Amino acid sequence: MFKVRIGKTKAVLLFAAFFGLMLFINMDKAYAASSVTINRVDYINEEIVVNNNGNSMIYFATESEASRNSWEEVTADSGLTTAIDFSWVSPTSEEIIFVKGEDGVARRIVLKERARKLEVSISYDRLDGLSSNASIAPLVNIMSSAGTGDNPITFSDLEWRKGENGPWQDTSTLTVAQLEKLQIRGADLYFRIKAVNDNGPNADGTKGRRVSKEVRLKIAKKASPVAIGIDGEDFKADIRYGKEYRVTVGGVTSNWVKVTDKNVRQVPLSEIVNDGSNGLTPDKRFPAMVIEVRDYATSKAAPSKISRVELKEQRVIAGSVIKGNPPSNATASDPNIYISYNGTANLSITIPSASADNPYQYCIVKPGEVFDLERASWANINRDTAVKVLANKAVEGSTIYIRQKEIKAKAATKTSSAVEYQIASTYVTHVVEYPASPSIEAKSFTFVKGVSDDITFSIILNNIGKLPYETAIRSIKLGTKELQFATTTNVSLPLSPSVQYYINVTLSKDILNDLPNSYSRPLYITFENGTVDKTSIQLAIQNPTPATALTATASKGSTAGTTSIRVLTAVRAGNKLVYTVTGTKVEGLHVENVVTGTDFVDGTDIPVTVGQYVTVYEVNATTNKVVRYKCIQITSLYINP
Repeated sequence: MFKVRIGKTKAVLLFAAFFGLMLFINMDKAYAASSVTINRVDYINEEIVVNNNGNSMIYFATESEASRNSWEEVTADSGLTTAIDFSWVSPTSEEIIFVKGEDGVARRIVLKERARKLEVSISYDRLDGLSSNASIAPLVNIMSSAGTGDNPITFSDLEWRKGENGPWQDTSTLTVAQLEKLQIRGADLYFRIKAVNDNGPNADGTKGRRVSKEVRLKIAKKASPVAIGIDGEDFKADIRYGKEYRVTVGGVTSNWVKVTDKNVRQVPLSEIVNDGSNGLTPDKRFPAMVIEVRDYATSKAAPSKISRVELKEQRVIAGSVIKGNPPSNATASDPNIYISYNGTANLSITIPSASADNPYQYCIVKPGEVFDLERASWANINRDTAVKVLANKAVEGSTIYIRQKEIKAKAATKTSSAVEYQIASTYVTHVVEYPASPSIEAKSFTFVKGVSDDITFSIILNNIGKLPYETAIRSIKLGTKELQFATTTNVSLPLSPSVQYYINVTLSKDILNDLPNSYSRPLYITFENGTVDKTSIQLAIQNPTPATALTATASKGSTAGTTSIRVLTAVRAGNKLVYTVTGTKVEGLHVENVVTGTDFVDGTDIPVTVGQYVTVYEVNATTNKVVRYKCIQITSLYINP
C-alpha cells in the first residue's frame, strides 16, 4: 500500500485554500441575487413573466395566501425570465397575485377581470359606398363593459373566427368581400375582445386586459333574387317599396336607388334611365340597358341577391302613315301604315308587315283628351289585312297612335328559334280627318207626264278645307227601276281641299214620261265609292189632273174696245184670280199647269178685239198652278164698240 505523507504546514495551507474558495463562491452568489421584477403580465398566454434577477427560486401567492405566508415556489427557469401560469385564476373577477424572490421582496400584480358584457351586430344599411376590399368596421356595432367613453372598445380591439373551430384572426382580415362570400350560404361568426399584455418595467397588470368571452353573430344567407316584371307597353318595371335598383347604360352603372314610398308598385323606365328618354319618339327612345334590383339592406338584414334584366334598345317604328289603300302588290317587306276612309262611316288601318310574330297595336285619343301612356287602351293588329274602326270610336279630329307591340321572350323549340324580349316601339300618329260626304238638299218632285219638264237637282261633294269622298254617281234607282241620268260637274284631278266640288243631276222628261205612275218615293242614289243617299230626293210620277171650270160671264165694258168679266164662283182660300188674253182658245189645262197672268179684278174693263179669248184662272197664290179656269171667246156682243 502506497502512502503519502503530507506535512502539517502543507495541510493547513490546503484547508485554508479550500475554505477561502467556498467563501468566495458564497459571497459571489449573495452578491448576484436581487429582488425579482415584472417583465410583463402576459394576458394572451395567461402567465406572469418575471425577471429572475439571479434568484433560483420564485415564490407566488394570492393576496389571501400571502397574508397567511403560504407561498407556492417555482424553480427559476434557465435564462433571464420565469413564466408563472395564472390560467387557474377565475376571469370573472379581479385577482391580486404577489410574486417574490429569495430576498422576500414581493411584487403586487392585479389580474383584471374580463369584460362582463360584449355584444356585436352589423348594420347592413351602412354597406353602400364600401369597396369590396374595405374593412367591415363601419358596419359593426359594439357594446361592451370594457373600455371607457374616451377609449371605447373598437373593431380593431376584437378578433374573430368562422364557426366554432376556426382559428382566431385579426379583424383586419374581415373585409366586405369576405362578408359577401359568407352571405352566399350563411355562416356563424364568433367575436371576442382580444387580450392585451401589460409590458414594461412598471407592469403590474392594470394596463392590459384579459380576452373576453366570445359571442356569436349569425350572418344570414342572402334572400333569393326578387322577380323583375317589365311592362313593355307602359314602359315600367315592377319595382316596389323595399327594393332598390341601379341601371347600366353604355357601360356606365348608376348608384343604387331605394324605393322608400310604400305606395310605389312600379317605376317608369324613364325614371330609371333618367336621361330624358320616354320611349315615345325616335329621338327619345330607350337605350339598351341592364336593370339590377334587390331588396335593400336594413339595419338587421343584408341586401338580397341581385336580379338582372337586360333590355334591348327600343325599336323605332319603320315606315310612314300613308292615306289610302296599300298597293295591290304590297308584301310583308312594306313597312308603311295605310289608313283609308269609308266615307264618314269608318276607317281602315292596313299594315302589310303586321303578323303574329310582328304585332302592332293602336290606340285612339279623342279630341280634347290627352294621350296618357298609363291609361291608353291599345288594340292589336296581328294581320296584314284591313282593320276597320267605326267612326263613333275614331271620331273626327281624333289622334291615332300606332306602334309595334311588346314582344314576349320565348325559348327555342325544335321547330322555332328563341325570341328575345322587346318593349313596344316608338309610335307614329295620324289625325282622323274623314273626307266630306255628298250633301243633297232635300226636295220632293212630282213629275206629271206630258206636263212636267226635266227634273234637276245639285249635289255638293265637299266643303272648303276637305276633300270629297265621292266624285261620281254610279246609279240612281226609283224602287227597283234604274233611271238614266245626266250630270255636269267641276271635279278634276288632282283634287284640292280649297275647291268646293259639285255634281248637277238631270233626269230627262223623255225618260220619266215612259215610267209607270208612282206615289212619292225616294231616289236611291249610289256613288262610286259606295256612299248611298236614299232620303234626300223624293219623286212621284203621275198622269195630269184636269183643272175644273170656273163660272164666269162676259159683258160689254164701260169704254170702247173693252169687255167686262164677272166671276160667279167663290175663290178658295189661298188662291187668286188672274187672266190672259190670247188669240187661241185655252183648253185642256191640268192642275199642274202654271199660269202667270194679270191679276184679275171682277168687273173691270179688259181691252180686247173681236175673236180674241179671255181666260180667267183660279191659281194657287204661291205656286201659280191652275185650280179652275174659264175661257170665253169675245164676240161683238161682249165688246163696247
